[in-house]
Amino acid sequence: MVLVQGFIWTKTADGRVIQIDPATNTIIADIKVDTATIPHHYCQGLGTDGEDIWVCSASSEADNTAIDVVRIDTETQRVIETIKIGKIFEQLDLPFLLDQIWVLTEGGSKLIGINIANNEISSMIDLGARCFQLAAAGAVLMATCPLDNLVIQINPERGEVIAQVTLQRPGYIAGNEDGIWVAQASSIVRLDPATLNPVAIFTNLPEMDSGDIFIMKEAVWVRHEGGFLYQIDPTNNQFVEQIKIDQNFAGGSVLVTSDSIWATAYDDNLLVRLSLK
Repeated sequence: MVLVQGFIWTKTADGRVIQIDPATNTIIADIKVDTATIPHHYCQGLGTDGEDIWVCSASSEADNTAIDVVRIDTETQRVIETIKIGKIFEQLDLPFLLDQIWVLTEGGSKLIGINIANNEISSMIDLGARCFQLAAAGAVLMATCPLDNLVIQINPERGEVIAQVTLQRPGYIAGNEDGIWVAQASSIVRLDPATLNPVAIFTNLPEMDSGDIFIMKEAVWVRHEGGFLYQIDPTNNQFVEQIKIDQNFAGGSVLVTSDSIWATAYDDNLLVRLSLK
């Protein structure tokens, strides 16, 4: 999910981008972006440059396995560009940095930057590993590479990997200049952004395959399959609370605004809104 110009945007598993008005809790746009003819060929991945929405699109190429990236104009609510890029299925976040949207391709072994000024590929970086998740953290990009048990740090301006750390099967990731937060099977690890050394490890979480992390100055929110939502205080590296819910929701994403927590449950076709007040 992303928040753009006061609206919530999310991607559905059946190939649509949904725009939600938080003032009324209603859907005001439903944009079909997948063109694949095979029903079970779909994709994950959503991002924004602050004005437009960038999202994966399972395309109707001859082999029906291609995944493109499309650009949606938030004013007209229409697809205005399709970039045939071969995005990997697993990448959830399409981060924006240095006027580029960043996409993992070629099985996750290469990182491509799409220039938002002309919708063309302007960067290609060999990662030296197969990586599945990506996040912007200050001036660098961070990627998790579970098959190689690595978290890697990329300098997009120099076009190279500048650091890496071994971490057992890292999953989804988020970061800023104060910390890099990485999910593992049953724990969350905080890494120092300068050294990539572990600063804190939060254990005893339920086993998870999917989820999300949203970082704020005063709180880190973890969307967790099985545990629903956890809040961590980044100032003292302590769990603050777990928000439980009566239903046993599948994994999903989390987005926090000034007054609400928004959480998806992808297998349940639900978007849940919780009040922060």
